[in-house]
Amino acid sequence: MNAAIVAIPVLLPLFTAVLLALISGRPRLERWLSLASSILLCATALVITARTTRGAILVLAIGSWSPRVGIVWVTDSLAALMLLFAAIVAVAALAYAPGSLRGARERRYFYPLQQLMMAGVNGSLVTGDLFNLFVFFELMLLSSFALLALGTRAAGFQHTLAYVVMNLVASALLLGGVGAVYGTAGTVNMAELAVRVREGDLPVAFWGAEALVIVVFMVKAALAPVFFWLPDAYPEASVVVNGLFAGLLTKVGVYTLFRSVPLLCAAGPGGLRPALLVIAAATMIIGVVGALGRSTIRGVLSFHIVSQVGYMIFGLALFTPLAVAAGLFHTIHNMVAKTALIFAGGIAERIGRSGKLFHVRGLARTHPFVAAGFFVPAMSLAGLPPLSGFWGKLLLVVAGFRAGAFLVTTVSLVVGLLTLASMLKIWSAVFWGEPIGQRMPRVGRDRGMVSATLGLGALTVLLGVAVAPIFAHLERTAATLLEVTPYVDAVLGQR
Repeated sequence: MNAAIVAIPVLLPLFTAVLLALISGRPRLERWLSLASSILLCATALVITARTTRGAILVLAIGSWSPRVGIVWVTDSLAALMLLFAAIVAVAALAYAPGSLRGARERRYFYPLQQLMMAGVNGSLVTGDLFNLFVFFELMLLSSFALLALGTRAAGFQHTLAYVVMNLVASALLLGGVGAVYGTAGTVNMAELAVRVREGDLPVAFWGAEALVIVVFMVKAALAPVFFWLPDAYPEASVVVNGLFAGLLTKVGVYTLFRSVPLLCAAGPGGLRPALLVIAAATMIIGVVGALGRSTIRGVLSFHIVSQVGYMIFGLALFTPLAVAAGLFHTIHNMVAKTALIFAGGIAERIGRSGKLFHVRGLARTHPFVAAGFFVPAMSLAGLPPLSGFWGKLLLVVAGFRAGAFLVTTVSLVVGLLTLASMLKIWSAVFWGEPIGQRMPRVGRDRGMVSATLGLGALTVLLGVAVAPIFAHLERTAATLLEVTPYVDAVLGQR
């Protein structure tokens, strides 16, 4: 019965989405039901995290299917931590949503679609096989398409086209890759694939299929050179949807790489390691340069989603417990900090009725709480001590120098300075100076927006203060992740 709790993060939002569809047209009730469900989801994720803290792996085998085609849901300490932070982002988004949603149509459909997206996100985190990962990806992406369409104005649809087309192509490639993996290996169960990989009796075609699957994961994570679908599309969504996407969608792609590379690349990533290092460096550079060239708040922040993913994959590419733990710490920090920044930027847009830099100024004087909600996560993203982003980058730098990756480590330091410059660009253009352009001088009914932003900002501070025990846990998680055997034994032992 202990393993049954693994199903709750998937089934709870699915059930909530159905219930919300049945009571459609009652926005207040929908809002409170969604929030209650997400708080319960957060509590469940916290229980799962507590159960997996000391290395326990919860495995739920559904039905009595053959291991080659059966459905198995697995939650170890990595998946549990991702579930927890995804739930935290969801709660913050639901607190933020009432003041952010545009028009009656978006208010009517946002809540059930958000719950469906959470089911897809959580399913992607707990599934133990590639085919069901594809299924949950589709649930996540189809709901994200609908959420994006709801908040996009007619003039902005051209910017969302790349998002839709690229993800549809990636989904088709993933389905083909999963089919080829099954055809060449006889299974899509990741634990069994790990065993087969280490036995070394797989045909050459399998490695082509595996490479295709990993490339699709790179697309989902928005790594260079396949990131172009993200920076123009995300700002077209309403702010709350933009925040959800920034905090969750690319991080699911990052998670799948952290999960699949150790399992499917034998004793180490081999030739994949230098490729991942180059990709990580390119992603960091392209993302930050793109951010410096943008002239809107969310345009800058959307390019930084790309840049920060490069840091996460840098940790994975080094393939040491310290580096992987640092990459994971940077991932959970970014889920919180990036969502907070999007939310703070959205409030600034609302006050000035525009997201253009210099269109509204002086918010630090007239809206100090909004300014604080931006400044703290902005400095965390830039890597200033003692905030969470500082520790993530510092630990990556230490791991990089220890591993001899001097060039990419230096790139990460330079990108950190450029990140600070781009954050100060927004600060000086929007929050500093004499107040001008403030068409909505009072936040008023948008207290939920400010509270959600400040709450996430406070969490970045807490992550920085509590870095020692959190990172110790992540080092144990990273060691287990790289060892592979505990995961394989837990899954196959349930068969």
